[in-house]
Amino acid sequence: MLIRELTEQYKAAGRRYHIVGDEQNGVVIALDVEGRIFAFKDGVVLNRVNEEAIAGISTRDNYINPGGDGFWPAPEGSCLGYEYPTGNWRVPPSLTNARYLVKKSTPNTALAEAEVDLVNASGVGMPFLFSRDITVSSGLKELTVSITEGIEYIGTREIAQSEAVIAPWSLCQFDCGADCTLTLPKLSAEDVRDLYPWDSSCHRKETENGIEVEMVTEFRFQLGISPKANWLLFTDKGRGFCVRRSAAVLVDGLEYIAIDDGDPDKPNCDRKPSRFSAYCDPSGFMEIEAAGGTPAVLKPGVKTTLLVTNQYKLL
Repeated sequence: MLIRELTEQYKAAGRRYHIVGDEQNGVVIALDVEGRIFAFKDGVVLNRVNEEAIAGISTRDNYINPGGDGFWPAPEGSCLGYEYPTGNWRVPPSLTNARYLVKKSTPNTALAEAEVDLVNASGVGMPFLFSRDITVSSGLKELTVSITEGIEYIGTREIAQSEAVIAPWSLCQFDCGADCTLTLPKLSAEDVRDLYPWDSSCHRKETENGIEVEMVTEFRFQLGISPKANWLLFTDKGRGFCVRRSAAVLVDGLEYIAIDDGDPDKPNCDRKPSRFSAYCDPSGFMEIEAAGGTPAVLKPGVKTTLLVTNQYKLL
């Protein structure tokens, strides 16, 4: 899809958007579609685009995943997760209906914010301010997109970790097929684990460049990758590009958590923390994901941030 085709659809649907960069190289922020970010190079959109989500409405019975680079809170599951306050998996309406506002911008930067109220599976409700601080730079064959994802607690009550944890979780989507691979750094078996009950090791193999993961699957799988990893690399030879995703180390006072889609009646305390994760779906899309850390205590005004960098390169 061309970037002009995407923005034309936003206009037709009455959806606001904001471009960072220029008409050929940069990103577009879908301000009324979960604040999703779509990278484009030479006028061509690189991320997955789900056109149905542009004008569609998500419900608890039917979530329309927009594609692009999304921003969710972690954990997903467990008794402290944010996808299970109703007992069944759903994306919180405060995310699907979030309306981001551009608070400041230059031609190559933008800060967008949205107020997001969340309820975890234990019934604890909290108000937050989500922010996406974006910087874009480009070269002849490169496009670099840096995003500082922020979650600020704007409530008045102090909340202990036994009641709530929260960490920024950035999920960057791409269409994938037989010409696509995901490469992880060289890691031990204990540093890469399945987040779902079924085994996806049949899709992984050791190479001299790291662990290579096939992107064609008959079942969905999600990998949790330990804090020992520093990057993920997605390559699409068919479309002629690759993207290297990295994330800054946590600042003092934050700690990685288990982001798993676990049992909403149980804690995730017996599961390992993840710095990165990756998802592959049999319908033909994948995500390279990065997670930040949670504060020890949610105090009024506390903010957790995660700096994620996507380095796109044309092959």
